[in-house]
Amino acid sequence: MATTVITGRDLSLTIDSKNYGDQCTSATLKVDLERNAYETIDGKVFFALDTTATLSITMLADWGASVGAGVSICEALWSAASSAPNTALAYTFTAASGAVFTGSVYPSFPDASGTGKDAQSVSFVLQGTAKPTLTIS
Repeated sequence: MATTVITGRDLSLTIDSKNYGDQCTSATLKVDLERNAYETIDGKVFFALDTTATLSITMLADWGASVGAGVSICEALWSAASSAPNTALAYTFTAASGAVFTGSVYPSFPDASGTGKDAQSVSFVLQGTAKPTLTIS
């Protein structure tokens, strides 16, 4: 079977029904499985306890910019984290290969920074509400 090369440009990212792939420079969906290990008289056994997910994003800053009919993701996340930090936002993380991860994340405050002549970027980590759903099409 031939290898399919998937690059970061083959990904799309939608948060709260708005596509941010055109300004996202890096996105990582990380899912961790918490497990206990027990030593029994028959040997070691493992028991899965919980699953956590985080969505880490670095993107071009869009403070004050209008995105489509809505506000920038920086402002939307800031507003949501200020007024409704326990209300989850839906996301879809899609690869061109047909892998689609969907779930919900809690908003957090994006960083605000700049470096010399470089474009301003923001980074933030969004805590998932549960394990994401994977669909392969």
